[in-house]
Amino acid sequence: MRFIIFITTLLAFVWSCYWFIMSNKYSDQVSLWADIDSTDVSANFTRVRGFPNRFDTTITDLEIKQTSSEPIKIDRLDVMRLSYDSSHYIFAAKSIENIFDNNFSFSKGLASAVGNAEVAPTISFQGEDVLINKKLIFEELKFKIWPMTDFTKLNFSLFATTADIKDGKIDLSFQGQVELNSDFNFDSLIGFISNIDALKKISGKLFIENIKGMDTVIRQDIDSWKIFLKSDSPEKIPTVIQDLNMVVFN
Repeated sequence: MRFIIFITTLLAFVWSCYWFIMSNKYSDQVSLWADIDSTDVSANFTRVRGFPNRFDTTITDLEIKQTSSEPIKIDRLDVMRLSYDSSHYIFAAKSIENIFDNNFSFSKGLASAVGNAEVAPTISFQGEDVLINKKLIFEELKFKIWPMTDFTKLNFSLFATTADIKDGKIDLSFQGQVELNSDFNFDSLIGFISNIDALKKISGKLFIENIKGMDTVIRQDIDSWKIFLKSDSPEKIPTVIQDLNMVVFN
């Protein structure tokens, strides 16, 4: 019995030492990835917590400069990772300002990045009660981006349920590709944000319940981002989509 207690105590001590050593390294890695010492990024970090199985930290007052628009601002970003799995990160936020010239907020917003050293990560997002510029648009929003062999292109899929405003709840989905002018960058926070400037277009098919799949292109038009929809029956498109300032019908 004493031997079992001794082994258990020893293992707990070893794991505790490992966690505290690795938590410091994790904190350094997050700070380095976030470019916190760069003139393009300002933020505050909390101490790493989550013992014994996780490394959790919170970044507050995060502001990231963009070359072609106002800085991206996130009041609070929680970054989480299992202590024994360095390939999977979870990010949580409730508001993001100045993404594609729009402000987003959620009652719940979770993003996941899973990858390895050889390819760009697979990024997934799930949001609930999604507001765009303070207007409730989606009750639920999910999307996924994953790499192709050509690193200037990414697969992109989306599923959403619109908010019950005028037309009731409506399911929509999108399948397509993201095209960049350079390889996808996830090496640092600034590099990740630079993908917005490198974005050439997002193109594919938008499906809205019984409406035939519509050719859709998202790209920058002069000085703002637009969603171009090709539809033979634009009047059948839900009002919540038609009323978006960035939607243009061809």
